[in-house]
Amino acid sequence: MISKQDLLKLAKKEFSTTLKVLKAFPPEMKEFRPHERSSNAIQLTSTFVFEMYLFSLYIFGETIDPSRFQTYKPDSIQSLINDFERESQQTLARLEQMPETVLSKTVEFAGHTFNADEFALMMICDQIHHRGQLTIYVRMAGGKVPSVYGPSADDPSTNF
Repeated sequence: MISKQDLLKLAKKEFSTTLKVLKAFPPEMKEFRPHERSSNAIQLTSTFVFEMYLFSLYIFGETIDPSRFQTYKPDSIQSLINDFERESQQTLARLEQMPETVLSKTVEFAGHTFNADEFALMMICDQIHHRGQLTIYVRMAGGKVPSVYGPSADDPSTNF
């Protein structure tokens, strides 16, 4: 089991890194898709907001209207960035306030049973996965890929 403090530390780091990659995406390219079977950029990046909704629903026990997942359609990359920033900050604040015992409760999701800490880690790992996809979109859409876990050839603030 991951402790609340370790989960919070990891979430802060990963949410911040995701925000940095979101801000690197060229906003005028929201419809960009690298392949016909790929999601476009706005669909891919919407995943980051959905994951915050899933935290609210499964970790914090908030009642969420299921249509929220179908109706969330940001009109721009900037509005999505604003939504992610707001939702991730709310998630972090709620993680800070919740009792540690919440992390051991049982969560039923997609036909599987998890402890809440495992579910939270799965959401963070899924965000990391989709963020990796987004770095490819950034590069292909003409943006500059920021440093994520180490130096990036596109980020002059990092050195090789």
